[in-house]
Amino acid sequence: MKRFLTLAFALALAALALPVHAQQSPGPLGIEITEGVIEPLPFAIPQFQAETAGAEAMAAQISQVVAADLVGTGLFREIPRDAFISTVTSFSSPVQYSDWKAINAQALITGAVGATGDGRVTVKFRLFDVFAEDQLGDGLQFAASEASWRRLAHKVADAIYSRITGEGGYFDSRVVFVSATGPKNARRTRLAIMDYDGANLQYLTDSSALVLAPRISPGGDRVLYTSYETGEPRVHILDDGSSPRHDL
Repeated sequence: MKRFLTLAFALALAALALPVHAQQSPGPLGIEITEGVIEPLPFAIPQFQAETAGAEAMAAQISQVVAADLVGTGLFREIPRDAFISTVTSFSSPVQYSDWKAINAQALITGAVGATGDGRVTVKFRLFDVFAEDQLGDGLQFAASEASWRRLAHKVADAIYSRITGEGGYFDSRVVFVSATGPKNARRTRLAIMDYDGANLQYLTDSSALVLAPRISPGGDRVLYTSYETGEPRVHILDDGSSPRHDL
């Protein structure tokens, strides 16, 4: 089920103010709260491997979105790939921890992408604590339609973020808002929805009537909003943000 957010969920992250320290002895990788300074945790994410023919482009796109999600929190710093000593040629390849330590990578993310042939794609990943020389949690695999590849990338980023910080991820979320255009005395408004990072923008209503105050149902599967389509304010419901509306 899709989740929706109506306001800037990143405010919670800004309040954390977390510095990061490398674990010099075996133990779980984590972010330690000590003082009000943010020191991003350096991570390495080689391009995900394509396990089926034709999946190379999608593998590159998914790994890029995962990295962008993590960097965008301010808690992580991606190590440039031209600094890598090791290369990852297979999802099952053993990790050369000394090579990743040499470039000060504290976390290593590897992954693979494959197409099933029926319009669906699978993504799997592993997360490694480089200084503890151990895998952090079990590997996971997600599957969805090819059109939903960005959501798969966000799910991978959610799992990684949660394992390192102990907090729930928010990348697989959507934002509902009112889009306003035109001069101040002739505003035209539309109800819109997008991924948390601004991708996949969709307009749910046209600009023929004033719309206000979108809200998400507790179950996250319906959008409620106020419309002046009849000249009087009325509350409408969109099931799952895209289905035909219901009037209240």
